[in-house]
Amino acid sequence: MERIIFYILALTIILFSVMTVTSRNILRAAIYLLFVLLATAGIYFLLNYNFLAAVQLTVYSGGVVVLIVFAVLLTARMDHKLEAVGLVKSVLTAILVLVGLGATLWAVFG
Repeated sequence: MERIIFYILALTIILFSVMTVTSRNILRAAIYLLFVLLATAGIYFLLNYNFLAAVQLTVYSGGVVVLIVFAVLLTARMDHKLEAVGLVKSVLTAILVLVGLGATLWAVFG
């Protein structure tokens, strides 16, 4: 079972590393980098290096969040006009938020 998890995490790291390097959109590249760092932390957890995995999640993944914020702030174009959000998108978003909230509450409170 550990071998299967390792191969999944290794494949995730390889796939998202290639996607990070080849992406032309800086925001997508930062998201792909976040997945690489999360999978790396998963390998650390798999090897029972819990402290190193926690540092990986805290420091590097937090750094990627800061990178995403700066990417949005520095590369945003101001000439785009906002589109009106349709009713279908609003309802779908509300349903997904409620499902996510329910899953989170169920996971926390059992």
